[in-house]
Amino acid sequence: MRIAAAGALAEKAFLTVDVVLNSRSPGQQAVNAVIFRYLGKVYAYVNHCMHMHRPLNCQSDGIFDEERRYLRCSMHGFLFHPETGECLSPVCEGQKLRPLKVAEEDGMIVFKEKRLQFVDGHPIGRNFV
Repeated sequence: MRIAAAGALAEKAFLTVDVVLNSRSPGQQAVNAVIFRYLGKVYAYVNHCMHMHRPLNCQSDGIFDEERRYLRCSMHGFLFHPETGECLSPVCEGQKLRPLKVAEEDGMIVFKEKRLQFVDGHPIGRNFV
């Protein structure tokens, strides 16, 4: 599933998109996904801090800390390793953001998740920052 043109996502820039995760159990889960480029590679996570159950960018237009080294929840400042999603803050240390499989193919960023669909059939990522 195509998200956006790969060239549109600069280093440490991000975009968000609403998706539905279809699980093996009955029901679907609508979530917001955050997609970003870090050290040249594209990553995606469910945009949901486990501490207060809010999007990482709920109170700001950013997902990185001031040094742009770690992902940061804007509500309480919890830090996450961009490459693994692991929380580095004491309250949630060792817990991880839920990863979503993404790749770059033919100049596009694409989801590689088998049980995922865009909310309302939205075909291309939005909210670039």
